[in-house]
Parts: sequence; structure tokens; C-alpha cells
Amino acid sequence: MSRQIAHLPSLIPFGFIFSDGRYTYREVFMEGQFEAVVEVDEAGQLSSYVWDCEMEEVYTAHLVTAPAGAFVGQVRESYQSILARVEEACCIALPFSKDQSNRIAQLIKEKWGDLPDYPFAKSPETGAFRHPANSKWYALVTQVKRGQLDGSADQELVEIVNLKVDGREIAELLSQSGIFPAYHMSKKTWVSVLLDETVEDQMVFAFLEKSRYLVGPKSYKAEQGPDYWVIPANPKVYDIDTEFAENKVVYWPQKSTIQAGDIVAIYVTAPVQAIRYVCHVLGANLENHGQSDIPTDKKVMQVELLAQLSDDVLPRARMMDLGVRAVRGPRRLTEGVIEVLSAEVKKPPLNYQNI
Repeated sequence: MSRQIAHLPSLIPFGFIFSDGRYTYREVFMEGQFEAVVEVDEAGQLSSYVWDCEMEEVYTAHLVTAPAGAFVGQVRESYQSILARVEEACCIALPFSKDQSNRIAQLIKEKWGDLPDYPFAKSPETGAFRHPANSKWYALVTQVKRGQLDGSADQELVEIVNLKVDGREIAELLSQSGIFPAYHMSKKTWVSVLLDETVEDQMVFAFLEKSRYLVGPKSYKAEQGPDYWVIPANPKVYDIDTEFAENKVVYWPQKSTIQAGDIVAIYVTAPVQAIRYVCHVLGANLENHGQSDIPTDKKVMQVELLAQLSDDVLPRARMMDLGVRAVRGPRRLTEGVIEVLSAEVKKPPLNYQNI
């Protein structure tokens, strides 16, 4: 059978029987002369064989690679047809050849939903995981000879993952077992990590998270023209929906270095967790003369509502994919989020310059 792992919930409905810690499927073929037996352990690993019902022993003639007669060919074809049906109904194709590589791929899928693509026709085993916001890869799984990593004559084929790191940490990382200068990538900002159990999954995944962040979009600061910010609003503390329903221009506590002319997106925190409002800053660092409920010793800024977005436009998950992580205070937006806002806000248009 090809490199597959069983999807355990699919086994019983297909016809497998669970007993003594294993799933077993049996199907007779060729008018009862043979029986195909497929076994799956609790880790999803598959094995199979042909049972000769008349001789009451395992049949092996179909495994011979030399040319065989018509009868053996018929056995082989019938058996492979059964295995193909089992695979189609009960199995998941594994993206890589090594167990640790496949565990890491599953963790990536569960956390971010990212799946590998295979960009090199001449190296079909090489899989790239890309950041959805800019399509830059943050992990490249491939196979190399061990000697190509450590400079030895060792010809063993091993699987590695190339990961982006902070260049200031290279020396410390390379002192750890299982981590090497990047294979076929910049050795100033990338490393190759062995996927042979030398480095624990938890540590590999920590490197992955950092790599994904490093290749992701960064906050945008305009060289000229307005800056683009996101600030949080807690609906349990401040009824922002009622405020904007009654007034298109409101006062807000002055935040960071936000200036008149900047664009401010307002992120409504839990339970909403989405950017809901987009505003234009009319005035900044204004004296507070008792506006709203803001303490008088705090300076304020005056913002004008440009648009209200549906909560499914920029929910927290999409913001994270576009490079904006936790919004606990004012922070600049990334180009990806700005592009979404520019597409959503039509009247008046955002002044989206120099991007």
C-alpha cells in the first residue's frame, strides 16, 4: 500500500472489526479461494496480506517481481483492487515520508489550516508551507544526505525542515543538536532542523511559529500621508455601537502618536473580536473640555466614522493571517489589512498611498 495513514473513524463503517487493539478487515475474492486481510493499529498504521483459504496459509506468489502466470496476475490485480477501495474510503495520504514530518504537518494544519504545496518538479518530495497573507514560505520540508548537513561522508537520506530565524540567534541555535546551517538557503537567517526525532516536536513547532511570524507582513508606516492604526474597544466597558449610531463624530482618548489625518480601525473585543469601525482622525492631542466620559486630565482625539464593517470581513482569525496579532493597545496595521479596508471603504475612499 502507498504512504497512507488510516482515518480511524472511517474504519468501522467500512467494515473493519476492532479487537485486541487492532482493526481488521477481511474480504474473500476469486470465488472464495483467497482472502484479503487489512490490519490497522491504533496509531493508524496499515499492513495487509493475502490468505490462501484452501491451503490455510499466507499466499506470497503475488509478491514476486519476476514475470508470473495469468493466475498469479489475477490474484495480484484482485488484491490491489481491494486495497485501493480501502485506501479511498479509509485513508489519508501523508504529505511526507518521515513520521515526525507528518506530525508537524498535522500540527500546522490544526493551528493555521496551512497545507503544503510542492513547488519543485524535480524534487517532488519537497513541500513548502506558505504564509497566507503574502505566499512567502516559512517552512520547507525536503530530503538531503546527512553528510550535506554535517560535512561527513554519511550518505543516509534524512528529512529536514528549513526555518527562518532571527539572525542574532544563529550561533546559539547551531550549537544545539539536530540544527544545522540552512541547506540551499541563506545561512544568515535560515536553519535546517532534522526531523528524525532529534529535536522534540514542541521545539520544532516553536521554531515554526517564529518562522511564520518573521516571514509574515509587518506593520506599515507611511513615509508620507496618513498612518493606519487599529485600537481596541471593549463593549463591556463602552457602548461603542450606540455612540456611533447617534454620532458620526466622537471624541476618543488620545492614543500613541496618532495624528490628524490618520486612519483608525476600531477592533471590538470579545465577544465580537473583529474590526467593526473605520474612522478618519479629524483632530489629535486636543484639550479635553469634558467630552464624553473621558477624564479631563487626558487629551483627546476627534474621529469621524467612515464605515461600519460586517464582523465577518476582518475577524480576529483573518487579522492574524494578515499579520495583526493581539490588539491590546494602539498598533499600526499591516499592508494586508489596509488593502482589505481600502476595498471595503468606498465613500469617502481611504487615502492609500505609497503601498
